Amino acid sequence: MQAEKALAAVGPLSTRARNVLSGMLAEGRRGWHLLVRDSQPLASRGADAFLIGTGGVFGLVFDDVVPETPTARGIEAHAEQLFADLPVGNHRNVFVPETIELVLVVAPHGRLRAADGLRRVTELDYRSLFGSEARLDRGVAGRIAELVAARRHGYTLLSLDRPQAQVDSGEVGLIGTEHLVEGDRVRALAKPFPTWMTFLDPDQRALVAKNYNGPARIAGPAGSGKTVVALHRMARRARRTTGKLLFTTFVRNLPRCQEQGFAQLAPGAMHRTEFKNLHSWAREFLDQRGEPSEMKLVQADNAFNLAWSRVGSRGLLAEIEPDNRYWREEIDRLIKGRGIHDFDEYAGLDRRGRNGRLVRSARNAVWDLLTEYEQIRRRRPFLDSNDLIADALIELEKNPLEELYDMVVVDEVQDMSVLGLRLVHALTGDAPNALLLVGDGQQKIYAGGWRLSDAGIPIVGRGEVLRVNYRNCEAVLALAASLEGKTRVDNLDGDAGTALSRSGGALPGGTAERWSGSDSDVEEQVRIQLDRITVQGIPLSATALLTLTNYDADRFRAALRRWQVPFRNLEDYTGADEDMIKIGTVYRAKGLDFRAVLHPFFEKALPAEPLTDAERDRAELVINQRFVAVTRAREYVWLGTVER
Repeated sequence: MQAEKALAAVGPLSTRARNVLSGMLAEGRRGWHLLVRDSQPLASRGADAFLIGTGGVFGLVFDDVVPETPTARGIEAHAEQLFADLPVGNHRNVFVPETIELVLVVAPHGRLRAADGLRRVTELDYRSLFGSEARLDRGVAGRIAELVAARRHGYTLLSLDRPQAQVDSGEVGLIGTEHLVEGDRVRALAKPFPTWMTFLDPDQRALVAKNYNGPARIAGPAGSGKTVVALHRMARRARRTTGKLLFTTFVRNLPRCQEQGFAQLAPGAMHRTEFKNLHSWAREFLDQRGEPSEMKLVQADNAFNLAWSRVGSRGLLAEIEPDNRYWREEIDRLIKGRGIHDFDEYAGLDRRGRNGRLVRSARNAVWDLLTEYEQIRRRRPFLDSNDLIADALIELEKNPLEELYDMVVVDEVQDMSVLGLRLVHALTGDAPNALLLVGDGQQKIYAGGWRLSDAGIPIVGRGEVLRVNYRNCEAVLALAASLEGKTRVDNLDGDAGTALSRSGGALPGGTAERWSGSDSDVEEQVRIQLDRITVQGIPLSATALLTLTNYDADRFRAALRRWQVPFRNLEDYTGADEDMIKIGTVYRAKGLDFRAVLHPFFEKALPAEPLTDAERDRAELVINQRFVAVTRAREYVWLGTVER
């Protein structure tokens, strides 16, 4: 047989390896290739073969014994070295070798203990590898196989595309990279994570493997791939440790969406990896310790409104700003969110992120409001969102975890409270490569400001900034840049960051439309846009309708029902591919992206002439929220401004 003849050229193989590899070659699979270890000795143990195709790169190990951890790590390290720095597709992208999945090929009925991070197939069901979710274009897979074979590090290239002929490993250039560039861009637009799972910019790739001797921070403008890099680092960490990992954030629905991407990067580590927002983690932790953990937000709202009516609504605070939401944020973010229990500490606080400074008499009034609120809360009693985090931190300080997390990734860190930062820091300490903070000061949508040093997290020399936008097409990027608020962007620790308008763009084209009109016409305009998006070939599953408030979201949900357009609330969105438009507030869209975004923006949300500190603060947050909504779009965005 031609398959056996091809395998004869690569040297001695075990019976199982010969059976499986010859079966692959005999069947043939379009777009799939084999790199088979030849007779040349390897410097260290490596995979017996690599299967490369549309489903990714698999390192095949033919054995009935699970490799010991040091051996498995050695095989992984050899594979990463072999596939490192492959410029595939275009000059911006290199292959990410950490995405190689090791597969143990065992006897059909053998019993084998579970292997962390190691996929298992038998010599009868190896075909399941060909059914893996598509990650590579066929041409890209072939190019990867050619480039690795050309390095002549002990592997011979055999093509399943041509099962009866062996491919000369020196025959490089069968697939021109110029034909792959457009394909990469199309995949990035249509389904970006599988592409980014396999290819990263060289600067991003360097951050995946970089070692830090303590907590680290990755900042950068919208669309620069911060979360993708973080997930890759987390997957790399999972392969090198055996302990627990945590991906957390302030946003409730975001972890569920990112969990799907990580499952493709490190499927063998899912049983020890948690994806949950920080309040969920704190509640479960307190439950395990037998401590009160129920957070009652409605009661918190009622208690604050009652406290305001008693000590705030007719005094100095009402004269400064009659909207009690401003003072609720002052207490939530700048006092309780920082764990401040002493008035003198609050009196001396630099109110970063809120314009101006409150005089001491005003701060005294704020403290009176806080005191009244706390008295009401304790009488009822209940926990608000800050109490839950504070109680978890107190419990950790009294009774630390028996085993710290091997890694905690904090996404959208700019919206965390200082207490939240202290809590995640307590889960890892200052261990090398254990705590990674990811965010962008320009996308801050909550009041109050801080520096990482305020939470006692040292990152000097361990702060990184990404500067290229990979999410937004040129037209979307231009519109978003025109909507930037304040010109100075914080890198999350007091230094200047990179604004979106100063970032480079990677994707051409796109559509960005602006409309201004009356409230009576906005729903019809949204309906027109849905038709235009469909004509452009963008499905509902890749479209989002984002608003600033729940009230506005409810209004457009009602409109979608009238139009019989199926929708999924962002609160319930898990990243699943379903033929429904996603709808919700910008708060629920943080960290997500969609091919098309519709954002009806009601101009009345902006003060006509923001003169007071409170008005300027509110205007800045609304501008940031609008900016975040628009930057969720990859190739199509509609910004509809409803005039006053």
